[in-house]
Amino acid sequence: MGRVVTVVCTMLILATITSFVTPVSAQLLPDVILTCEDNAEINSGDTKTAIISCEVENPGMFQEKVSIQVESGELANAAPDSIFVAPGDAAEFQVSLRSDEAEEPGEIPVNVTATVTEVNGVPYPLGTSDSEEIIITIIEYQYCGVSIGQGGGVFDGGDEISISAAVNCNSNKQGEVSYQVHLIKNSMGSSSWPNGFENINGNCNIDVGVGETGGNCNFRIGTPDNLDSDWEGCIVIIEVGEVRPNSCPISNKVDVKIKKKSTGLGLELGGNESLVEQLGLTEEQLPVIGGSIGIILLIIGGFIFYRRKGREYD
Repeated sequence: MGRVVTVVCTMLILATITSFVTPVSAQLLPDVILTCEDNAEINSGDTKTAIISCEVENPGMFQEKVSIQVESGELANAAPDSIFVAPGDAAEFQVSLRSDEAEEPGEIPVNVTATVTEVNGVPYPLGTSDSEEIIITIIEYQYCGVSIGQGGGVFDGGDEISISAAVNCNSNKQGEVSYQVHLIKNSMGSSSWPNGFENINGNCNIDVGVGETGGNCNFRIGTPDNLDSDWEGCIVIIEVGEVRPNSCPISNKVDVKIKKKSTGLGLELGGNESLVEQLGLTEEQLPVIGGSIGIILLIIGGFIFYRRKGREYD
């Protein structure tokens, strides 16, 4: 019974105020003031979410129930359905906005509306409201990564090395990404391309589309055939424009060894060891071997001489 009396009295008071209100006393009517942050950004390839802080103020003399509506277009949103605000007080709430994967870059307007729906627990048919427009900017992004597949091992000087890699990208715009192959010698601490090695087919260009796209890269490396010693190091693939590493990484690389070229007898040319050492001979054996070779040469020379003399007699 008491609650019914309260509701009736409140309605009568509101009706009386509405009928006889003057400009001076207009602030006595139920009202709401909404303020929100102006702008926000969303990276739809990373966080995908923006949080907007808003405040509703009740300048009137009655408790108000204020409903919250959010219009965000293609963005998903989350906000409280309604909040209660004491007379002469204010209350804060947040609006969460989320984008889908690969949301195209640009600006999206978001409208937030606060409407008075109840006053002192009584439905308020006038529906006084206030609105705020927020601009959400979708940031451009393009993330690409490369994974080395086949390749590596031991090669002879002059051989060609083939390396394959897979490139995977996630982007909200169309574009292109370029990758290059890079050689790093063990314990050298240099980012320069080694002398004598050749990048045969150059850089690899991959077309990037909206969403998850990618492609494959194939690199060919020519090796020198006049190495002074074995070359050992690794091959990495980096995006064009990135800083070239000075040392081999722990992962996502292939290890290679290029052996210096050998003669037909299995002798290595240009190495640190002499031919005598590579043949496994000692200094004591050299005179014997030299004398034997000399005798063989004399026999061959004499045979050739007598054959020529025999032809002259004939």
